[in-house]
Amino acid sequence: MRLLTFVFLISVVSTAHAQTAEQKFKNIQIFKTLPATQLDPTMAFISGSLGVRCSYCHVSNSFDKDDKPTKLTARRMIQMVFDLNKGSFNGQGAVTCYTCHRGKPTPVSVPVVGQNLWAPSSPSPTPEAPPSVKQILDRYVQAIGGADALTKITSRTAKGSRIGADGVLVPEEVYQKAPDKLLTITSYPNIVFSNGYNGTLAWGHSSREGPTPLPDQLIAQLKRDAVFYKELKTQELYSSLTFVGRDADAYVIQATPVNGPVEKLFFDARTGLLVRRYTESDTPLGKLPLQVDYEDYRDVDGIKQPFLIHWSFPGRVWGRKIDEIKQNVPLDDAKFNPIVSRP
Repeated sequence: MRLLTFVFLISVVSTAHAQTAEQKFKNIQIFKTLPATQLDPTMAFISGSLGVRCSYCHVSNSFDKDDKPTKLTARRMIQMVFDLNKGSFNGQGAVTCYTCHRGKPTPVSVPVVGQNLWAPSSPSPTPEAPPSVKQILDRYVQAIGGADALTKITSRTAKGSRIGADGVLVPEEVYQKAPDKLLTITSYPNIVFSNGYNGTLAWGHSSREGPTPLPDQLIAQLKRDAVFYKELKTQELYSSLTFVGRDADAYVIQATPVNGPVEKLFFDARTGLLVRRYTESDTPLGKLPLQVDYEDYRDVDGIKQPFLIHWSFPGRVWGRKIDEIKQNVPLDDAKFNPIVSRP
């Protein structure tokens, strides 16, 4: 669980020479040529689609074993999905595990009762005039503290805890330095994960395994997170920004990066603050959504920062609880360089 959580939060250098799933793991039957770094997200897609934990199909601590009938069934179902899409939908991922399962191990095949499709429709309310993308982004900058206050800050450190999917807290530190440096250190009792971007290179490291190759599609996200004045540079970080509507109490902007999947940015209609990011990444079985929620904004030296962040994808939620943020702390550039050897 903890390793999988880590996969979704960091990125590393190009994985052109990365191992395949068959090379890295034992008893791979269906996903032999899949990059090993993509196996965890694919398993997460299956887990979320069926609403089950890994142990539903796998033997705990012996994932390679075929002792459980559910694992053998899963292989047949995965092949069925591939065959359906290939034979009926020109190879496109129109059918996924979630198409039938909808978060339950046993698919529902009978329509629900209780809906009255013939009831008269209520007239739709007159929609309010939407704000422009520029108005939303300008208000966001002001809500954070304003451009002048933001540019007076050149570095930042945050200390707190990673909130595991199991609710367990472990120490976590985040270091940032203008214009584009980022380092996160998560210290579990028996292993330390580090990941960062030094302005040129994105990387990951495990105290147990050394340099850790992870999915390439996350590199672009890490680079955007490393941009120190990202609140001022939103329009530079994306090739296009489009207002797509209002979701409850938030204005939603669709943001298309130069590289990486499309994001949706949610800005609180009342405060103007960024409260959510939503994106979908490709897996062999379908798109896996990832949602990031920003909460508990507090003023630190004239700048509002979220002290609670939650990451969510189907079937799992984890987070970061910040206890302390310091601004303009002296940080050596070398701190953000890749760790190349084990401690």
